[in-house]
Amino acid sequence: MTPKPQTPLMLRAKRASSMAPLLYFSYGMTKTGSTLAFQLARTALDLCGFPQDQVASAAGPANQKRNFVNHISDSQLADLKQKAKIRGYPIALKTHTRPDPCVVKAIQSGEAIAHACYRDPRDMALSMLDHGKRSRENGRKAFTEIETLAQAFTNIRSQHDSLTAWLRLPHVMPLYYEDIAFNTADTAQRILEQLNLKLNPEVLADVVLTQRFTQKNKGKPNRYVDEMDVELSTSIKTEYAPLFKRFIENRAQLPTSGIPLPAPQHLRLTTSD
Repeated sequence: MTPKPQTPLMLRAKRASSMAPLLYFSYGMTKTGSTLAFQLARTALDLCGFPQDQVASAAGPANQKRNFVNHISDSQLADLKQKAKIRGYPIALKTHTRPDPCVVKAIQSGEAIAHACYRDPRDMALSMLDHGKRSRENGRKAFTEIETLAQAFTNIRSQHDSLTAWLRLPHVMPLYYEDIAFNTADTAQRILEQLNLKLNPEVLADVVLTQRFTQKNKGKPNRYVDEMDVELSTSIKTEYAPLFKRFIENRAQLPTSGIPLPAPQHLRLTTSD
């Protein structure tokens, strides 16, 4: 008997069956290349035949062109998982918040996976100052409260609590800003491997960099060298010594597939943790 031809829907379902996660969380601290990283994940899925059109969900703010979520309740997460099951493939979700308890459970069970974007705190602070200045000049709200480096670092300290919460989980891949922004094809390859997708990473990087909104600021590495007082720069590096040593200077030794970090329960990112 001649087998019946497979429809596009059947083929997509077959391909999606090898993709265990229902949800892909793209977490990032602000000004860490998180929009670029999210676009790499969502565009990878999109180009591989898994459209990432907006999901109607109470978990995200209205009028978003991309699937952005804030804090998620148990019922909202159940709704998102059900929508992913109906689609038959993972949904990529961008967030800047710490993982809620239901999200933690979903990641621990493998129903969701994620990456977590971070950056040298000194360059983060400078970028936040830029954004705040532009917002005040253009009558926008984002970062308008950030007028000094002291204010920026206060904000960053609170965000590192969220970063720590994500990195303590399994199935969460650390992504450093310098790699996202300046070795984009390599970062694209890591995301493709994590999602078990087959696609040329150079093509993926090119599509994202030339055709997607990435919220690029200056795109300059190590800004603090020329733009920050040496004494302040040194004190910040001392405060974040564990972050610099483990996640920046020795990041080549980190797992690249999202497997659990060594001793995640003892993770420390600052000397004050």
